Amino acid sequence: MHSISSILPRNRLIKMGIILLILAAFDALFTDFGIQSHHITESNPIMRSIYEINVTGFYIVKIALPVLLIGIVAKLESKPFILVLLNVTISLYVIVLMLHFFWLTLVFIGK
Repeated sequence: MHSISSILPRNRLIKMGIILLILAAFDALFTDFGIQSHHITESNPIMRSIYEINVTGFYIVKIALPVLLIGIVAKLESKPFILVLLNVTISLYVIVLMLHFFWLTLVFIGK
């Protein structure tokens, strides 16, 4: 049986994974919109190649990676370095989404 102290940190990891999944989904949507409307290009060469081959594959990869991470962290004990890594990843996604909002604002103001 799990103690409350071991369940709560794991729930925190899962919640952070879900936040990451939501951020990744928005990143995929905004990136696809920007590419389709010829306002941006995909900076990641691996994701650019996947996008050029198959847009559905692009979405699958963007969504599958955080889902896989949620599955992994659901089985792990909460360790400080895992929390740090998730916080850094979430922070980077937030920065990327801020860039998306910046160029979206420029696109819609310019029209």
